[in-house]
Amino acid sequence: MRRTTTIALPAALVLLATATLAAAPAQAATVLPVTAVTASSHDGNVPANVNDGNLATRWSALGAGSWIRLDLGASKPVGSVGISWYNGNQRQATFTVQTSTDASSWTTVVPQRQSSGSTTQLENYDFTDRSARYVRIVGYGNTANDWNSITEAKVYGTDGTGGGDCTVPADVLNLTNWKITLPTGSSGSPTEIKQPALDSFQVSPYFVTADSCQSVQFRSPVNGVTTSGSSYARSELREMANNGSSNASWSSTSGTHTLVVDAVFDTLPSTKPHVVVAQIHDSDDDVTVFRLEGSSLYVTNDNDTHYHLITNNYQLGTRFQAKFVVSGGQVKAYYNNVLQTTITKSFSGAYFKAGAYTQANCANSSPCSSGNYGQTRIFGLSVTHS
Repeated sequence: MRRTTTIALPAALVLLATATLAAAPAQAATVLPVTAVTASSHDGNVPANVNDGNLATRWSALGAGSWIRLDLGASKPVGSVGISWYNGNQRQATFTVQTSTDASSWTTVVPQRQSSGSTTQLENYDFTDRSARYVRIVGYGNTANDWNSITEAKVYGTDGTGGGDCTVPADVLNLTNWKITLPTGSSGSPTEIKQPALDSFQVSPYFVTADSCQSVQFRSPVNGVTTSGSSYARSELREMANNGSSNASWSSTSGTHTLVVDAVFDTLPSTKPHVVVAQIHDSDDDVTVFRLEGSSLYVTNDNDTHYHLITNNYQLGTRFQAKFVVSGGQVKAYYNNVLQTTITKSFSGAYFKAGAYTQANCANSSPCSSGNYGQTRIFGLSVTHS
């Protein structure tokens, strides 16, 4: 993530003098004392461990929807939280953060998102200042398994930012190892933005923040500029390596490679309502993609665009998780954590892509205008290689 204080995350605790944790929010804010910690369940790693100032202890619970709740003792102004994730430098945790004044009625201050996957220290998340007695972190597993594990958590008082430190897509998604290809530029040579420029880049309406900075909007019109190897335009991220300085390139037969995309399809082009939200590409062509055609969502296999039907009743605006796991010469495709199909294929020079790849152009979709487009929003995006 670009900013030091990211979007809201659940957590709370008092930092003891012996703890060696990461810094507080960018603007100084008071750490609020936590009087009690409870959870939906645990495996022997108890809830109180997130409030002991010790990164060697943790709370753990299995399963989506498991939660841990921090009680401040009385309602107080709160503005951000800090969370240290167990094995946080090896995997990304999926979670939401909620607040309450009575432990009965809850307000989501951080819609479902993922941790950075790059540190075991505190990750700080800012949200709109509000009054709350309770802060609840709801976990949905991580990119390695279904466990929810937190080593430390803090709740901070108001810092005066009001959650307004998010301005560009890199404030929402970790774009360190990505570049964006846009539907603009000259014929056969669309605009590409790489790091470090991508870190502070956005362009409306093709690549901008959305949902009060909880997602990134990708839009690609049917009359957009295309690459030399495609007849369709895209607003799409391409996986990179080495902090964005070189192209990612990996093999299906060596290691394990995982892409997780938390997204929605918003808009489809007319006449040919086809849009791709995520794909695996090898050195020559796409290997498999998640492709929506009208209300039918498919996983493709090379040129077989209807290889596996996930659903024939997808409703635009419905949020879902798409996941590819590549290992041992196989690609496993998951939809909302349910395995859909396994494709056996050996390939190399591979990389992931995500965004809005509109599968229509002016030859097969009317009107031929920027008002006829495909659009997606991505709430969470993670890649792991092991």
